[in-house]
Amino acid sequence: MGWNENIKAGRDAFYKGAYEEAERLFSSALTKAQKLGKTDPRLAQSLNDLGTLYHSLGRLTEAEPLYRKAIAIDEKRGDEAWVDIAVTLENLAELYKTQQRDGEAAAMYRRAIAVFEQLYHAAENRLGMAHPDVVPYLKSQASLAEAQDKTEEAEKLYRAALKIEEHSLDENSVEIAGTLGQLAYMLTIRGNYGEAEKLYKRALAIEEKILNPDHPDVASTLIGLATLYHQQGRDTKAEMFGWRALSVLESAFTQNHRETSPALKNLAAQFAAQKRYSESEPLLKRMLTIGEQTLGKDHPHLVTELIDLAGLYCDQDNYERAEPILRRAMKIAVRNSTKTDLSVVKIMELYAWLLDKLGRASDATEFSARAAALRAKVA
Repeated sequence: MGWNENIKAGRDAFYKGAYEEAERLFSSALTKAQKLGKTDPRLAQSLNDLGTLYHSLGRLTEAEPLYRKAIAIDEKRGDEAWVDIAVTLENLAELYKTQQRDGEAAAMYRRAIAVFEQLYHAAENRLGMAHPDVVPYLKSQASLAEAQDKTEEAEKLYRAALKIEEHSLDENSVEIAGTLGQLAYMLTIRGNYGEAEKLYKRALAIEEKILNPDHPDVASTLIGLATLYHQQGRDTKAEMFGWRALSVLESAFTQNHRETSPALKNLAAQFAAQKRYSESEPLLKRMLTIGEQTLGKDHPHLVTELIDLAGLYCDQDNYERAEPILRRAMKIAVRNSTKTDLSVVKIMELYAWLLDKLGRASDATEFSARAAALRAKVA
């Protein structure tokens, strides 16, 4: 099997959730690419693909050096590698954001934005503002602005991308539906619920017509609508769309697939906000069980699920039940952390707060001190 076949098969395995097989194939591709030369674009691509796999699996300390090596290779390739550099910079920024290494994440985002701005202006000068080839650069910049919580800027960029697509593509294209959903999400965050609802409904109509009502992409739009209605206090509609999204994902991936997690999380959050704890709890437990079965019981991706479940018990003042769950989350996070991982500090601070609620003052003081010491090192 050659490099191309390894990469293609690895991506297929990754998409299907066959992570061990994907790792084997990507590693094989990397070995082959290392024989092609130190600046061969296939070497950078192999590093980025393997890094993306590790990133997705929560193996952040393994992903980071792969991203950095890919960037270094692409920088030597010059102008032809701009897009590849920007993509990997964005991946590295997302990794740092996960670890709450905010300064380093911001630096990577700034570098990525600078690259995308060069690409955007080059495309604008070459093709004209209304050319659809400009759209990916606009949406990439919007995504970066969104990741930095620059919601007004992100909204403007998504609107610009949508305007170009509406003038150059069929009105029922899935590309337009995707942009409508991204813009609707931004409008939801910014509180423009009326326009967001119209855009989500328009996206949903396109997806149901072109893809089919049970396509996984439809679920993302349904979750967006559920979130929108929940924020408006229209809980009956929010729940209806939330359950429908879950049903779509279960049909597409099976009930115990990780891809069902966004819908489970959405419904659990809705119920928790309404103090319907007995309905939220089994959904959070199901998410955790799926993660344990597919990733292993000590995988770093479980930290979020554990914190969500512990938080649900804390909302009910059931601190005794929350304590072992949060302790487990903290141990997993510490085991997989780096010296500059601020997320561990925040979990430790949360655990200290919980210990204080349990009346374990000396233990709370100990963990507060440990958290303060780690925070000082990160700063």
